[in-house]
Amino acid sequence: MYKKMIILILLTMVFSELSLAQEPSFAKYGAIDRHVKRTPDSISQNIVFLHDYLVSIAKTDEDKIRAFYMWIIGNIKYEDQVELLFDPNLLFYLGSNNCSSPVCVLQKRKAVCEGFSKIFEFFCTYSGLETYSIGGYITKNGALQDRATHSWNVVKINNEWRFFDLSWAHAILYHSGIKSKTNEFFMVAPEIFILSHLPIIRMWQFLETPVPLPIFNTGETQIKTYLKNSTFKTIYNYTDSLVQFNQMSVAEQRLKTAQEIYKTNPGNKFNLAIEYYRYARNMQNFNGEIDPINYYRLIKARDKMKLAFNLLRSSSEISSQIMCLQIEAELTKIDKLISNANSHIKYLK
Repeated sequence: MYKKMIILILLTMVFSELSLAQEPSFAKYGAIDRHVKRTPDSISQNIVFLHDYLVSIAKTDEDKIRAFYMWIIGNIKYEDQVELLFDPNLLFYLGSNNCSSPVCVLQKRKAVCEGFSKIFEFFCTYSGLETYSIGGYITKNGALQDRATHSWNVVKINNEWRFFDLSWAHAILYHSGIKSKTNEFFMVAPEIFILSHLPIIRMWQFLETPVPLPIFNTGETQIKTYLKNSTFKTIYNYTDSLVQFNQMSVAEQRLKTAQEIYKTNPGNKFNLAIEYYRYARNMQNFNGEIDPINYYRLIKARDKMKLAFNLLRSSSEISSQIMCLQIEAELTKIDKLISNANSHIKYLK
């Protein structure tokens, strides 16, 4: 009996050591993970109160990020597709119940991938961390998404960029119940994340050698080969590109993104149209009367709305059809504003 106990103790110690060896960088978050699990229901309806609680014992920025990550994947559910319009060929959800704003996500406790990324972005930004919500293409086990239908995050931590996919982490936690498996999408280095996620524009890859879409489409092995092969090396300064991007107005950022979407994938008409639509919405959003400057904004908005409509009109996909209906409604509003403008402003066109 004594020998059996000794053997059992030794085996337990070996398995414990192996477990720690497999996941050495995540054991340090034990206190944070327990703190998240004890989050009071009384404060979880207020996004600021919730933020303040989650960071209350954090000693580092990593602790804060871990707290946000674990609370979101454990408390926000992926939207029930019954509540939404759903195209199974695109794995893409659209509909009035598809809220993505952080407050809406917190209230409903449901979201699609964009909602997961937006609430995580809010928490990180509120804590003073530089973070972005990114859209892009995904591939998993050879199943390629031919247009950008997914959203994730990137955060600057310890002066390095790290990626997070909260909706995929939630899916793993929901289906497996194994918390440690969610670490696969926590604080991932750019050269690893690119194996399954391709941002819609190259700047968001945070790689000096951005991976082009044709290489991404061929799978993980070819991506690794591309990154390692010096003959393919091209130096891209994503740091300067990001600085320039952040100095632009929101409208200018939309146009820049549209240009880069086309460079990455000329066949991606849907996401190109979405950026033109967002640009137009920004240009038509102003206060006060229609002075010469605002009249010019309306003209630019109408031009890009029409361009977006033309990009989508030939598609039979449900998401494109819905967008065409929205664009037609917006064009009616813009045309009415333009026609009601003072005659002397019209001549400034």
